[in-house]
Amino acid sequence: MRHVLCAAGLLACPAVAVAQQSVPAALSLADAIAIAREQNPAYRQALNNRGPAAWGTRSAYSSLLLPSVTVSGGVTYSGPGQQRFLTADFSQTVATLSSSYNVGLSYELSGAVLSQPGLKRAQENAAEADISGAATSLVTAVTQQYLTVLQARRNADVARRQLDRNEEFLKLAQARYAVGRATVIDVRQAQVARGQAEVALLRAQTQVSVEKLRLFEQLGVTAPVDVETVQLTDTFAVLTPTWSLNELLTMAEAQNPSLRALRAREGAAGWGVKAAASSYGPTLSLSAIWSGFTQKYTELDPIIRGQQGAYGQQYRAPVSRRTTAASTCGGAPTSRRCAARTRSTPSRSPSSRSRRGSRFRCRSSATSRARPSSPRRGRSTAISRSRCGRAAWRCTRR
Repeated sequence: MRHVLCAAGLLACPAVAVAQQSVPAALSLADAIAIAREQNPAYRQALNNRGPAAWGTRSAYSSLLLPSVTVSGGVTYSGPGQQRFLTADFSQTVATLSSSYNVGLSYELSGAVLSQPGLKRAQENAAEADISGAATSLVTAVTQQYLTVLQARRNADVARRQLDRNEEFLKLAQARYAVGRATVIDVRQAQVARGQAEVALLRAQTQVSVEKLRLFEQLGVTAPVDVETVQLTDTFAVLTPTWSLNELLTMAEAQNPSLRALRAREGAAGWGVKAAASSYGPTLSLSAIWSGFTQKYTELDPIIRGQQGAYGQQYRAPVSRRTTAASTCGGAPTSRRCAARTRSTPSRSPSSRSRRGSRFRCRSSATSRARPSSPRRGRSTAISRSRCGRAAWRCTRR
């Protein structure tokens, strides 16, 4: 535990040393004002408003002169699976990678956009007026508190002199009482006066410490452990003012920072009213968009095999139907079907009659195929079968 306390003390000592070194031992009014400008939190807060106000003015001018640019993009991964939407099922056998980008340009011109530069400029001027007012108020507060510390120190000096005088009065009363020229009451009154002087001196010294702490508060720094180590070095002569009331009123009306800040705020409010009224006017908008989309399959082999199977099945079906028709043309059922189609077809020309006759012969040759024949007849039968095959092909084609 002792080591922990020692370590904490070593860490805290540099911070205390920095806090003590931030305020010099001999503090002048100029040094106090400079420290307050750097460390006072209220003034730093007002000073911080300058940046946003300036950037607001730049943004208003850029919105008036430059278009707005929007850039977006994304990457999507879809794994294989099945998805159901209402009553339809969507299946995906291969994972996909998708990417998209979008670049947009837009420009808008309206009364509100035209009035924004003036409004932001007025707000920036108001922020500058607030900063000037805060600086003047800070200087006034620090100076007043500096004078208050000097006044408290002078009061302490007066209390110390009063104490010295009362001690002399006490000694005189005791000497007179010793020679019989005064009574005990005179001695007791001198003692009471000395005690009151001691109390007044103690209060005056305490008031000096309190006013110094208030001065450090105005400066925005941490007070040293012993405030008596910091001494104020500046002195001020007491002069009789030579101004008149009218001169003071004129100077205050022209240079008072709070009044100037309020006037700047009034101008900014007027521009706000103009911007609100201009929003009811027409608006001109121009926009341009350039976008793109890409999609990539992670595996191509399943897709290629599926397409090959689909095309193979598509071209295999006509070939199988043609082969079946050619194989069944030589039999009796196909010959009868061909003959029946020949009967149902009306004869319009001699060529159609000849075709019908050939089809009849095809049927007769097909039916006489079962009887035994000689080699010579077999040759004629083969020829009739070939003719029957051609006739059946024509029938199937029709």
